[in-house]
Formats: sequence, structure tokens, C-alpha cells
Amino acid sequence: MKLPLYRPDSSNTTRYLFFTGKGGVGKTSLSCATALKLAESGQRVLLVSTDPASNLDEVLETRLTNHPAPTAGTPGLEAMNINPVEAAAAYRARWIDPMRGLLPEAALRSMEEQLSGSCTVEIAAFDEFSDLIGNPETVTAYDHIIFDTAPTGHTLLLLDASEAYNRELQRQSRSTQPEAVLRLLERLRDPAFTRILLVTLPEATPMHEASALQEDLRRAHTEPFAWVINQSLLHSGSCDPLLQRREEAEYCYLREVVEKQATRTAWLPWQPEEPVGPDSLARLAASTLEHALA
Repeated sequence: MKLPLYRPDSSNTTRYLFFTGKGGVGKTSLSCATALKLAESGQRVLLVSTDPASNLDEVLETRLTNHPAPTAGTPGLEAMNINPVEAAAAYRARWIDPMRGLLPEAALRSMEEQLSGSCTVEIAAFDEFSDLIGNPETVTAYDHIIFDTAPTGHTLLLLDASEAYNRELQRQSRSTQPEAVLRLLERLRDPAFTRILLVTLPEATPMHEASALQEDLRRAHTEPFAWVINQSLLHSGSCDPLLQRREEAEYCYLREVVEKQATRTAWLPWQPEEPVGPDSLARLAASTLEHALA
């Protein structure tokens, strides 16, 4: 099968890259390997996880917080975690702490209760997310910002929040808002600035979930740039009958993506071990991304 493929190098990669898809499909490994490849080409890269259950620390072997930090052994690459729960706690503190000593305890408890719902978590996470894209200092500090998102729906939550944020800004005085912030949603939807990569496995459930996510993104006026089919046994050359049958079963999924779903497809061969640490990520970037994302 001939696949139209895509190589993420510094000459054709946008400022913002989103790796999204079902949990367990390899978003973190691929976002790390891509960030490493770009950093090694001389680019200034920030890698951001928006997953509350992020294992970015483990993969990069670097202790991370909600502030950018240099990664071990890779000059030019910084990383951070946006933890929505911690962001929500900080968001509540910004509103409630100045009121302590001024309002009665009952009023403070009422405020805490009102700010304890899932809506506050989403707003707080988006507040940090928007700062990464809308803050002029952040925009100029990095050539690329790569987002390793939480499973599937998180990208849509960011887009929905961006839509609401954009409407609110339009009701405000535009002269008081930085241009980068005003153009937040526009940049998320502009393929010249942002590319969304749907990561999946050549299996029924993750493929169908990726297809549903693509439909939702399109309804949000956002077109995914490419599908990344990870951990494929295609052309593995295995002599094991079970693996051969699985390889044969992959063809129907791959053909559906190439012919009906994606405008670009990246096919990545099966890896025997999960890449952890700079050396393993470098091998993934060199041996897998080099020839598969062509």
C-alpha cells in the first residue's frame, strides 16, 4: 500500500503542534521524539503536557512542574506539565485569598464551593493554555510549542473554550487586549500556525475514536493536518502466524484512513520497548520518524 506520508522537520513544521487521540496510543512518545528532533535541528522547542495523568517526566527523565524547565541532555528543549487540578487550585486562590479577613467564613466557603466544579478546572487549565499561545514573551521565546494532550476530548475542550474566550474578547475593548490574545482562536484554526496530529493504532476502537474526533474537529472548523498510525506490524516480516494474521487485519484500517479519512498519513512500525529517556527518544526520532514520516 502506498501511503502519502509527512516528515516533521524544521523547514515545514508550524509553530504549534497538537498530538491528540485515544489514551494509550503513543501521543507522549511521539510528541517527545518530534520535540527532540526539532531541538536537535537547532530549534527552540517547548513541550507541554495537558494531561492530568501525564508521564512526561518519566519519558524525558526530567522533573517537571507547571513552568518550563530544561530537559536532561537536550539543549534547546524545555518541557512543562499543565495540571488542571493544580491550575484550578491556583485559580481559586487568586480569587479567595485576597478576601480572607475581609469576608466572613461562611461567604468564603460559599466562594470555594462555587469555584470547586469542573467548569473552574476547565477555565483554569485554559487560562494557562491561552497564556502559552497568547503571551508575546512565550511566543517569541520558542520556535515551536508542542502539546501532548489528554485523551481525545481535551482538544475539543480547548477549542470550545477558545470559542467562548474569543466571543468575550469581541465584547470587550479590543484596544486593551494584546494582538496575540485577540487572535488566539484564529491561530488555532490556521494551518499556517497550528497542526493537529491524530495519533491512533491500527485497531478498531482507537481508529473509530480518531474518526469521531476528526468529525468533531471539523464541526469546530478545524481540519486535522495528518493521521499518525502508531505501532503497526505492516511489513514486519514476522514468521509468527498470529502476528501475520494481525498484520493482514491492519490493511483494512490503513486503507480506510488513506482512502477515506486523512489527507496525510504517517505510518510508524511497532517498537518492542516504550522509549524512555533522551537516548531512546533519539533512536525513535532517528530510526522511526526519519523513514516513516517521509
